[in-house]
Amino acid sequence: MKIFTKLYPNKISQIAAILLLTAFALSFSSCSKDETEIPSISGLMVVNAAPNYGTYNVYINNTSAPVNTKGALPFLGSISPYFNITPGANALKFTTASSVESVYTETTNLEADKAYTYFLINDVPNLSGLLLQDDLSLNSAEKAFVRFVNVSPNAGNLDLAIDSGSTLVADKAFKAASEFMSIDPKPYNLVIKSKSTGQVLATLKNVILTAGKMYSIVAAGMSNPTELQQPLKLQVITNR
Repeated sequence: MKIFTKLYPNKISQIAAILLLTAFALSFSSCSKDETEIPSISGLMVVNAAPNYGTYNVYINNTSAPVNTKGALPFLGSISPYFNITPGANALKFTTASSVESVYTETTNLEADKAYTYFLINDVPNLSGLLLQDDLSLNSAEKAFVRFVNVSPNAGNLDLAIDSGSTLVADKAFKAASEFMSIDPKPYNLVIKSKSTGQVLATLKNVILTAGKMYSIVAAGMSNPTELQQPLKLQVITNR
């Protein structure tokens, strides 16, 4: 049996490589005399960044069971690492933990052999989504990689900084994200500051970044929240 694989750029994302190996194993186990082309796949991570105290299940294309197998997602809970998903149009349906009725549904379009993070954002009844493509091709034995994602609906434009004062990423508006950047692997105390006033709005201490890893530093929650809303905070999500 001949197995044909597609040729990708040298800096292929790790998720794509893993998914291709999975597809190879499945194809090899069902050998035939025909030449087989390994199907393409995408990777998706889902994060609940809706600033409330609800928890959510996630269904893909009307599946009978949610793809989050470890319980409904709390605030800043995530389905990680990336799970396999067919490229093209996919409907993501979010429900509360106690119901199968949609509270928000969105169709996303995913490219083959790419990795994505989808954030559920905004507060009920105005839930929406933010889809980011994740470039996982960066590699280093000496550096870690971070990006900053602002999904706080009302905190304004934000800077991500080290508490000593050095700014890592400046002036990110709601639903904006920086590119991944290299950083020395060590513990950090991180803060987010209002771009307009310079005021420190949230702090995350002792963030340990490891060489070769990729992280999203996420600002989520509400500035001046009501009793039903999550306060503004920072969260580290490991992409790789």
